[in-house]
Amino acid sequence: MANWKRIAAAFTAAAMMGSLTACGSNTAYAFTIDGEQVKAGIYIYYSYVAYNDAITTLTEQNAELDTTDKDLVKDQIIDDVDTLTWIQNKAQDYCEEHIAVNKDFDAVGLTLTEEEISEIDATMESFWGTNEEVFEENGISEASIREVMEYTYKASDLFLYYYDIDGEEGVTEEEVHDHYVENNARVQYVRFDLVDGTGAELDADGQAEIEEMVNDYLAAVEKLKDEDEIGEKMDEIQEEYNAYVTSVSEEAVAATATDAEGNVTTTTTTTTTLAEGETTTTTTTTTVPYANESIVVKATTDEDTSEEDITYSPSKTIHDFVYDEAEINKPEVVYDEENKAYYLIVRYDIEERMNEEDIWTEDQKTSVVSSMFSDSFQEKLDEWCAAMDVQVNEAAIKRYDPFEIDFTGEDA
Repeated sequence: MANWKRIAAAFTAAAMMGSLTACGSNTAYAFTIDGEQVKAGIYIYYSYVAYNDAITTLTEQNAELDTTDKDLVKDQIIDDVDTLTWIQNKAQDYCEEHIAVNKDFDAVGLTLTEEEISEIDATMESFWGTNEEVFEENGISEASIREVMEYTYKASDLFLYYYDIDGEEGVTEEEVHDHYVENNARVQYVRFDLVDGTGAELDADGQAEIEEMVNDYLAAVEKLKDEDEIGEKMDEIQEEYNAYVTSVSEEAVAATATDAEGNVTTTTTTTTTLAEGETTTTTTTTTVPYANESIVVKATTDEDTSEEDITYSPSKTIHDFVYDEAEINKPEVVYDEENKAYYLIVRYDIEERMNEEDIWTEDQKTSVVSSMFSDSFQEKLDEWCAAMDVQVNEAAIKRYDPFEIDFTGEDA
């Protein structure tokens, strides 16, 4: 996730800090960036974010590392520098981006909307009211927190100014539409497990029963050509398989649930509604269109991405089948060794549902734009930051050591 988006996510967790005090005129500002002074409180806040970035990075490097041991954390190396230096550099990066966004936000003539200001006011009232003491103990004023919060809105607005459909960078709706179609697949599948509720593989007879069931269902769906008919049949199959799994589970429970004398015991729970002395039963059924469909997102990688870093849903086997072999409206059975299951699966035309009442809403478009251009915006931020004049207040950097912060909220 881009740095400018990560800051917003850190607000709630920031309330964990406790016991660093910012005072003294010579350390009231951590940096002067292009003539703009960065308050110590803002630097301390970004140091907190950077500290958590370091913990995440160290955990990725060594899952066994005790990251609650500050001395141990401090002894680690990240990107060829010690942890303290890495955190300080990262906090400086955040401060530079903070100033860069504010300056360009003003330069292009953007202003926060009344709705955004109202949201900030409401969040500040709740957030600051709950965490005032812990922030002030850390030298972070209400004004600093509000400025960081406003920055998150400004960064989002500035991103959309450049990269939203018909924005300054010339992004078109057709481009966003095509990107979504190429990187998302609309599928429906029923998973038939070859393991029982405990995870143990079924015996030969059990597996044969499942295989026969899957093939029968496949034959039934193959007779259909219309997408709606296929979808309705797949819904029926899902319902029937769910009932089958429930019946098998109930049989297993009945076979094992016995009292002290070995007799089978059952428990029945009945829920009734009483009104004016009468007993009534009300049943409401709500049908959710496409409830059994899924969107399989295409896995994208670069030279820095390892296979272990990729999360496939529901599995790599299904992902690869969908993008390499599946044909529109043609049901198939796929065996997934990873999940020990058969999948009866069909891929549909995703564009059939791409309208503003369904999956192609304004929010969805914005989400796609974000996935397409977050890296581009980060590159733009990096260019702006590289061009800025940065003067470091070494006294402030030395004073506000992130390792002196008590992240438990208790005195160290």
